[in-house]
Formats: sequence, structure tokens, C-alpha cells
Amino acid sequence: MSESSRTAPVSNTADDLAFLRGLAEAGRDVPFGGGDYLIAGGGFFALASLVVWTASQGLFGLSLPSAHLAWLLAAVGFAACLVYLLRRDRGLPETTTNRALGAVWSAIGWGIFAFWLGSFVLAQRSGAESMGPIMSTIPLHVLSAYGVAWSTYRLISRQGWAGWVAAASFIAVPVMAAAQGTGHEYLVYALVLIATAVLPGLRLRAAARA
Repeated sequence: MSESSRTAPVSNTADDLAFLRGLAEAGRDVPFGGGDYLIAGGGFFALASLVVWTASQGLFGLSLPSAHLAWLLAAVGFAACLVYLLRRDRGLPETTTNRALGAVWSAIGWGIFAFWLGSFVLAQRSGAESMGPIMSTIPLHVLSAYGVAWSTYRLISRQGWAGWVAAASFIAVPVMAAAQGTGHEYLVYALVLIATAVLPGLRLRAAARA
């Protein structure tokens, strides 16, 4: 076997590794374009949670059953924004890193929706007494999922601030559980959504525009 035939595979492997490393380095510097999605999702549901909180405190003469319609309106509003954003961003160039991050957040969104749907079905089958306790677990799942998503984002993007957002998401889960039944759980949820979705989304949008 000639010397060139022995060194060619090694050389090709080194070139391939250098190419992949270059892609990873380039992708790290490209901001993730999911900020608008986080602002829309966190904003709509934070606003709905504030509406329900005001009703639970007897403010503005709004009844609690009527206030819970805000969740439905938030879902419709977010769905409309999602359709608009997906159409707006269709065909835009993106890196492998951004595609991976988009896939993670998409999976998180579908997981939250599936959990909400399963909780709703279980609550309907369990009766009126169980509906409140069952549905109250949804924010716990949402915040846990946010923690996983932000931890993944930090790992891929190497953005240290995302680790703090992930930690805040995880810490908020037992805080939310402790607040259940106090009447202030909706205020806590709204504030946590602003901290873990809206504000980071604004940061991502600013970075993408810059």
C-alpha cells in the first residue's frame, strides 16, 4: 500500500471535521429567529392569566367563569399570530443550528398542546370536582418544558443567559405548585411567562434584527 493511500483517509477525515467545526462556529454566531414566537405565546397567555387573576380578586366586577374565557381567546390569538409568523418566515435562509433550535421549540409546543388536551379529556371524565386540580397542572408542565427548551438552547448556542432563564423556569415549577389555591397563582404564572418567554423573546428579536 502506498504512502498516499494510507494518508488520504486520514486527511479526508480531518478535512471533514474541520468543515463541520466551521459550520458549528458559524451557526453559533447566527441569532435564533424565534423571538417573535416566544413574545406572542408568552404575551397572550400572560395577559389571559392576568385577566383571570383580576377576576379571582374580585376586581372590575368580572366573574371568574367569564374570565376563564380569556384562555380560549389567548389560544385563538396565538394561533393567528403563529400562522402569520410561519408564513412570514417561510423560505428565509437558516443555519443547521437554527433548524435544530426551531425543531426543539416546535416539539415543546406540540408537547404542551398534547398535555393540555390530555388534561382536558381527563378532567371531563373525572367530573367537575376534579377539573380544577387537573387543569392546574398545565402551568407546571409548561414551565418544565420551557426549562428543557432553554437548557437545550444554552447547550447549542452557548449563550450563558439562557441558562439563567432555564433555571428560572425550573424554580418556578414548585413556586407555582405552592401558590395553587391562594388566588395568586394566576399572577405568579403571568409574571413567570413574562420572565421566561416575553423578555427572552425580546432579546432574541433584538439580536436577530441587529
